[in-house]
Amino acid sequence: MAKIIFKGSWIQIKSLNKEDKKNYLLSLSFFFIGAFFWGVHLTTVDGIFGPALEQDNGPFMTLIRSLIIIFWIIAAMYQNKFIKTQDELMHRYYLYLGAWGGIGFISFGMLFSILSPYLGFEIGFYECFLAWAIGTAIGGFIFDRKYLRDGE
Repeated sequence: MAKIIFKGSWIQIKSLNKEDKKNYLLSLSFFFIGAFFWGVHLTTVDGIFGPALEQDNGPFMTLIRSLIIIFWIIAAMYQNKFIKTQDELMHRYYLYLGAWGGIGFISFGMLFSILSPYLGFEIGFYECFLAWAIGTAIGGFIFDRKYLRDGE
């Protein structure tokens, strides 16, 4: 079974058996390939770093956007194969991170939206993603303290 390390923020890959390691690494690889194409896509939309660098909705960008979806679906399939073979603690870890990501999305996202008129920025996908990521990081830390460190 997977060992959770770095205060609840990562899974120790060498702790996995051969099949789990293959599924986990394939999932990560397909996710990162999709993330590369996501970065290409981001050059055509307004975002946290400013306005779009180029306006391209032609067949090339349609292919890029399709590849994002395809690679992330494949990543999700391998992630699902991985998680099915894990124990109850790992299932609880994933549920805990998801729940805390939602709490972060609501609480920090609400804070961002309340402060946005005063700080002169608009709330978009990236700010909401940042709020989710903050919540997930907090959840991993709390999970580590509650279930792995026994309150040390």
